Amino acid sequence: MPEYKLPETRIKFKDVFSLKNLYVMMHEMLLEEGWFAEEGLPAGDPSKAHRYIENLYLENYYQKGLHAGGKELWVYWRTLKKPEGKYSGYFQFKLNIDFHGVYIQDREIVHQGKKITVQYGEIEIFMNAELVTDYNEDWKNHWFLKNVQDIYEKRIIHGEIEKLEKVLWRDVYRMRDVVKRFLDLRVFDPTPEPIWPKLYGMGG
Repeated sequence: MPEYKLPETRIKFKDVFSLKNLYVMMHEMLLEEGWFAEEGLPAGDPSKAHRYIENLYLENYYQKGLHAGGKELWVYWRTLKKPEGKYSGYFQFKLNIDFHGVYIQDREIVHQGKKITVQYGEIEIFMNAELVTDYNEDWKNHWFLKNVQDIYEKRIIHGEIEKLEKVLWRDVYRMRDVVKRFLDLRVFDPTPEPIWPKLYGMGG
């Protein structure tokens, strides 16, 4: 399967935040944007979609000593999306999202008059996206088509590949900017106000 990889996008944040709100917000955003796991959306039960997206959830706890202690966190999400267009059966979007958190510790703060538990620490989010062609490997496994696939992509549908790469860029940048606004980080592109509670969540 030929792949056209986009440069990695990173978000780094160190302060007080709600890990649960960030986790839920990003997951819901993926589902709303049409990103699903290889197994697709479970029939009749969208609430189970998350466990299909998540490939790894790993926590390590460290006592205070040589460093600040706290929890180290690794989370891997693997998602796919079907682009629109007349060549949609030939293309597929792939998005890998990795979370790495360090020195994460629970803290209690007062937010909107209520005492809530949040986290303090450093978290980095990596987004790696790519456009996959011939994702079903129909051309690769065909005795004749596999010999002309390179010509087909470079001369016949090259314009469509460039257009879909730009669509994928916009999807990733929009997701990045929504996450940065959620974390109160500076963004340089116009971004709608997120519908999810920011940082700590809204009071009732």
